[in-house]
Amino acid sequence: MSTALVYSEKYLEHKPSRGHPERPERLKAIVEALRRAKLWGTPSVKVIEPKPAKREDIELVHDAEHVELVERLSKSERPLDGDTPVRKNTFELALLAAGGTIDAGRAVLSGEASNAFALVRPPGHHASRARGGGFCYFNNLAVMIERMKREFKLRRIFVLDFDAHHGNGTQDIFYEDPSVLYLSLHQDPLTLYPGTGFVHELGSGEGEGYTVNVPMPPGSGDAEYASAMGEIFVPLTEQFKPELFAVSAGFDAYADDPLTQLRLSTPAYGWLTRFVVEQAERLCKGRVVFVLEGGYVLDALAEGVVNVVKTMTGEKPPTPVEPRRPSVIGELKRGLASYWKL
Repeated sequence: MSTALVYSEKYLEHKPSRGHPERPERLKAIVEALRRAKLWGTPSVKVIEPKPAKREDIELVHDAEHVELVERLSKSERPLDGDTPVRKNTFELALLAAGGTIDAGRAVLSGEASNAFALVRPPGHHASRARGGGFCYFNNLAVMIERMKREFKLRRIFVLDFDAHHGNGTQDIFYEDPSVLYLSLHQDPLTLYPGTGFVHELGSGEGEGYTVNVPMPPGSGDAEYASAMGEIFVPLTEQFKPELFAVSAGFDAYADDPLTQLRLSTPAYGWLTRFVVEQAERLCKGRVVFVLEGGYVLDALAEGVVNVVKTMTGEKPPTPVEPRRPSVIGELKRGLASYWKL
């Protein structure tokens, strides 16, 4: 099994503002930890230098007016919102983050790698068709999916988002699209930004039933996530039969993350990945692309990513704890009964 890591030193040049949680040190800690673990530039782990996305790539999922806005704000250094500052190089680096994610998808679908992790920043899953926010400018994962659909004629892509914050931008982009099944495990939106991702948000039009949200009550941890993966993720993937798995990999559900109130351990990211890798091996020749999103405790972020990459390369992670069903799963199953057998 070969794994590709997409990375550029230029991603460290994204410096939103002093004290901002989404800081360059996040990626520095990840790369240093991967090097220490001998998971960097080895025969089984190839490092790919990314190329920037083109404007037409970005406009596959974003309105032209939004793309123009980010470019214009970069020239004037005016923010998108209070959490999402814009600097002179923001537009350039956002193109490079989206381009790096496209390169990860190409590496997997061309057979250059079995799976890939796009270690990119700025992140993307809060960027919707017409707006950014929540530290995000363009939706890296969505841009990759739409480009791969066209280049490799994909018809079914499964998106798993395990960032603690709901991926409202990804949901918005694919809400009416039955070719993308979006599953998000996130903290209860009544208690956390962006306030979306309730169980009744199921998609619309032809995409009805293809959005699945599992909001976790604050305090949920390994046991609840193990239940969600076993009871929701596995049967959904087996019925949908995706040709590619795309994962918004956020590490802010970790127990001591300052922005959230969930309780995941760092080993949990290894067995979460094992669920994905096993289903991908069973259903689509192991094709998985991970994309970095959040996670703000540097040591835990780095350890979580190391656990993901170890599992991607074939190392067996610890067995998950005994599952404990979060209360939301029963309600979710009832809501999905007319679409999927769970």
